[in-house]
Amino acid sequence: MSIKTTRRIELWTPRRVTRAAIIGALSGATSLIPVPVMPGMTLDPAIPAFAAVYYGPFEAYWGYAIGQLIRSLIRDPGVLMINPLNFMFGTPFFMIIIAWLVRVVKYPWNIPASIALGILMHMLSYAIPGCIITYGWAVFPTCFILQMIGCAIVISVCLIIALGGAVYMWRIRRQPMFPHRFIDKDEEFSIASKGRILASAIAAVILFIIPYIFLATPYSSDRYLGPPESPLRRYIDAYIRHPMTAGLGWLCWELYKKHGEWFKITE
Repeated sequence: MSIKTTRRIELWTPRRVTRAAIIGALSGATSLIPVPVMPGMTLDPAIPAFAAVYYGPFEAYWGYAIGQLIRSLIRDPGVLMINPLNFMFGTPFFMIIIAWLVRVVKYPWNIPASIALGILMHMLSYAIPGCIITYGWAVFPTCFILQMIGCAIVISVCLIIALGGAVYMWRIRRQPMFPHRFIDKDEEFSIASKGRILASAIAAVILFIIPYIFLATPYSSDRYLGPPESPLRRYIDAYIRHPMTAGLGWLCWELYKKHGEWFKITE
């Protein structure tokens, strides 16, 4: 498969921005579909997951960020008062990780790998630290179980929409599944920087362990943080727990750039 293009990458093109806007609108709409297991859990990741598989990290991240902004404005405007950039953190970065993983892991193993990573990331970035910070140690066991049940439901829907939608698009465009596998070797090129990869790897480790360091201190106690969903808990969640996936998302973005040809497929 030859992409027959120059090695210049353009991200902020009208086509990509339009895609992100449409994905964001659809994600915002699906945020109105609740998963009746835990408060606030919805099907909003489904369309961005499709974008991650079919288009790549740019449309997936910005589409989900727009969707999260719409969700916040509709469902909980107070989130933006606590942290105005809240919609740009958390799960939107996870879509970058998925976009990289489904391409770097060989087919068909990239599909179960993405499912396993989705479950693991939800457990480590929300089900454990999020439940404790938001609701407290006393209800953590129950909250954790409900979160993982909800996670299984959401990931199942995401798998159907993301993979099913991508396969449909590839078929109507007469492309093979995961067409990046068939790019000619002489078309491969990198726009990555070793310095940025190193910096993002350091940021990934630091941002991911900060919430767990906080949980190991007396300040994570119910006595200090107050009742479930107290204002202090929401601030702690917004500024300590919520950014924990940002470093991993940045790292996978830099690693994705080692394959500049992947951007070319969806220009």
